Amino acid sequence: MKIACTTLACPRWSLEQILKELSASGYDGIDFRGLGDEMEVWKLPAFTTDAEATAGKIAAAGLTVSGFSSSARMFNADADKRAKGYAEVAEYAALCRRFGAPMIRVFGGSLGGVELDRAIDVAAETLTEMAEIAGEGVTVAVETHDDWTASAPLAAVLAKVDRPNVGALWDLHHPYRMEGESPQQTYDNIGRYTVAAHLKDSRLTGKGEHDHEYVLGGEGDVPLGEMVKLLAAGGYDGMITLEWEKKWHPELAGPEVALPAHAKYMRELIAQAQ
Repeated sequence: MKIACTTLACPRWSLEQILKELSASGYDGIDFRGLGDEMEVWKLPAFTTDAEATAGKIAAAGLTVSGFSSSARMFNADADKRAKGYAEVAEYAALCRRFGAPMIRVFGGSLGGVELDRAIDVAAETLTEMAEIAGEGVTVAVETHDDWTASAPLAAVLAKVDRPNVGALWDLHHPYRMEGESPQQTYDNIGRYTVAAHLKDSRLTGKGEHDHEYVLGGEGDVPLGEMVKLLAAGGYDGMITLEWEKKWHPELAGPEVALPAHAKYMRELIAQAQ
C-alpha cells in the first residue's frame, strides 16, 4: 500500500507548494479535490492549456495522481442533476487519461425521501452510466458518504452494477463513527469492492450521539489500524489517502503540521499491517 493526500488539506497553497510539501513528507500520490478557490479543476489552466507542464511538475516531485474527487453523486432523484453528474464524470475521465490517474471519486448522495429499494435501483442505473462514460481503465469509486455511509446498501448497489471499473471508496471514518459499524462489518460488506480508502481520525465531543471533532491520526479513537490490517489481509494494494478537510474545517491544524504527521502515522499503520 502507498499513501496519498487530497488537496483539501492545503486550500491556500499553490500547486507548486503542495507538490513540494507532499514530496518532502514522503507521500506517493496526490488526489485533486479542487485547487485554491476552484473546486472544478478541469476549468483551470493547470489542467487545460498547461496540463503537460503540470504533469511534468507532478512527476518531478516523485508523485502520481491517485485520483480526481468529484462532486457527482451516485444517487440523485432529479434527472437534470444526474445529467450534470454525468457531465462532471466525463470531464474527470478526460483528466484521468491525461494525467494517468486510475479513479474518479463520486459521493453516494442524499435519498431525499426516496425509499431505499427504489434508490438502489436508480443508483445502480446511474453508476452503470457513469462507468460507461468513464470508460476502460478509469474506475468510478463511490465513497461511503451521505445516505450511503452504511455499507450494506452501498454493497447492494455495487452487486447490481458488477462492472470492472466500478468500486467502493471506503472512508474509514464514516461507517464507524456515523453508523456504528465495526471495521469487520464494513469490510465484510464492501471489502471485495474497495478500490480506494480515505483516512481521518476523530473523537466524540459529548455534545450529541455522533458529534465529533477531527484530530490528527492516532489522537482519536477510530480503529484505523484494524481497518488497514483488514485491507492488507484482503490483498488491497492501493492508496491510503489522507482526507484532512482544512478547506471545510478551518480550525484544523495547518498542512505544515498535518501532512508530515499523517505521513508518518500512515506509514506506521501500513508497516504494522503487513
